[in-house]
Amino acid sequence: MKHKYLILILAALAIGFAGCKKLSDSGNPRLPVSGKWQETKLRVYWDSLGTIKDDTTYLASTFSNLDYAQFNGDSTCVISTSHLYYPAMGLFNKNSEYVTKKTFSVSPAGSEIILNIQINVINPGGFTTTDTVTNYTENTMMIHSVFYQSIPANKTISDAYYTRQ
Repeated sequence: MKHKYLILILAALAIGFAGCKKLSDSGNPRLPVSGKWQETKLRVYWDSLGTIKDDTTYLASTFSNLDYAQFNGDSTCVISTSHLYYPAMGLFNKNSEYVTKKTFSVSPAGSEIILNIQINVINPGGFTTTDTVTNYTENTMMIHSVFYQSIPANKTISDAYYTRQ
């Protein structure tokens, strides 16, 4: 009889542990991309009615330690860039660093992670953006960003590649 209770207790514990999610210290689910990531490659291009224009790739030598993505335990992400990177036009303000940092809230969605900007942007131009972490492994990931312009058929797309630091 004692063995039956022991088996029931062990079964209940096994089910309980299987249902638990990994949590960070703050109580939020751990992201598979938690930590700091260094940008190593960036592809930027314009898409107009399905036609790719001004396809430009920036390689690792372009980036500094200010080009990174930091995924925090509180389900936020900070993306830092040292320059504005444009298709076919090169770096904006090459001679001095123009550091921008944007904070996103992070929402896992199946095999992707959605980044939602945390500020209300005054948007007179009518554009919208989507930022998604895709193709991630233990040491590499890509952030796919689409900037939809006021003309719906035109968009600027960037694929930023990172390695874990």
